[in-house]
Amino acid sequence: MSRIFFLLCAIWCASLLYGQEVIHSLPYYIEAAQTNSPLIQDCLNQKEIQKQELMRLKALYTRSILELNGDYLFVPIISKSKGKTTFEWNAKDDTDYYGYDLGESSGHLQAGITWTQPLLGSSSYKVAKERTGIEMNIMDNNIHLEKHQLERTVTEQYILCLLDKKQIELADSIGNILTQQENIVRKLVESGLAKQSDLHLLQIEQNANRDQRTTSCQSYRTHLIDLNILCGIKDTTCVSLENINLSPRFINSPGSGFLKQYQLDSLNTIMSLRSFNLQYKPQLNLFVDGGLRTGEYTAIQRHFGMSAGVTLSWILFDGKQKRMKERQTRAQLNSIETYKTNFQLQQELRKQQYLTELKTYEERNILLLKRLSEYTRILSDYKKEMQAGQLSVIDYILILRDKIQAEQDRMLLQTNRQLLTAAFNYWNWEINYWEI
Repeated sequence: MSRIFFLLCAIWCASLLYGQEVIHSLPYYIEAAQTNSPLIQDCLNQKEIQKQELMRLKALYTRSILELNGDYLFVPIISKSKGKTTFEWNAKDDTDYYGYDLGESSGHLQAGITWTQPLLGSSSYKVAKERTGIEMNIMDNNIHLEKHQLERTVTEQYILCLLDKKQIELADSIGNILTQQENIVRKLVESGLAKQSDLHLLQIEQNANRDQRTTSCQSYRTHLIDLNILCGIKDTTCVSLENINLSPRFINSPGSGFLKQYQLDSLNTIMSLRSFNLQYKPQLNLFVDGGLRTGEYTAIQRHFGMSAGVTLSWILFDGKQKRMKERQTRAQLNSIETYKTNFQLQQELRKQQYLTELKTYEERNILLLKRLSEYTRILSDYKKEMQAGQLSVIDYILILRDKIQAEQDRMLLQTNRQLLTAAFNYWNWEINYWEI
């Protein structure tokens, strides 16, 4: 069963690399991940919520309210007047009874409408509008941060897929070399210039190379599916990926796209204090009501009327709550500034570390290329000697293994360099502050 699976995997990889398959690029996957991100969609929904909340606050602080209200109260008693015990559901006067004291409580009926208009709400709405604007900017900044994070995450997964693809290509090239050498050795065996064991040794190497290719195909398939999951792509069609060659991006200004969040957090903290202080301003409302108010249930039509007035509320003393809130705000601003300073230090150290490692990778790459060039020259000479029957197959395979190992080392080096470049570009990020 496992052989069938490996065979199918090998066929899939062969069709993937050499067939007329669909080819996707890194920008395709980044765009798909950003489009399908639930976090980005949530931020967009939160922006819409903030817009609707601002409209609600505008109505609360500046628009009038018309409400229907009313209440009906009855005070029942058990009367013993006139020598009879009776129940009266809403008595107005009596002398001998059980129930509430009619001198203190009596039934009444009230029904009508009340119109209320805030008179000093414009300043409160202005503060609410500014705070909502900051909160929407925070949502925009979160969208930019999430897009930037997705760009790095998708790029890293894409690079892992490319490593598998290169390993498949290396296995194919090694397979071609071994097939050529196997044909040469077979002719030498038939001519009596080589041993049968040499041919068997090449066949063992060929089988090991096929197994390595199958493993690389399976790894490519797994990493490709993980890439589709990350990007929210439902299509599981076998596709090929374009090669990429990332280079460090250097910004022209000392600003960083990550610092915007600290600026917005500080503004939001200050606006929170301003919103808190709104309760200490005078609250003045105009009201007009009209309807029915009566304690008698006869001639109700005579008791319709209206009234108008203003209500005023103004906090004069709150037990020093305002001062405590200001101290909390200052402490919170200090915390934000501390986090910002620490982040800037870490960011700068990371960038310096990545640049140093990238320089080391370039030096190692030059050395590996030189080594591979020497292996290629030696293998070319060994091939001629084998054709003349002057060299053992074992010696050729030993050098070939060393060359394969050098090729794999260089692939890993290039992959690590690409991943390191992606990390450097992530941290060395500039964003136009006026975009959000």
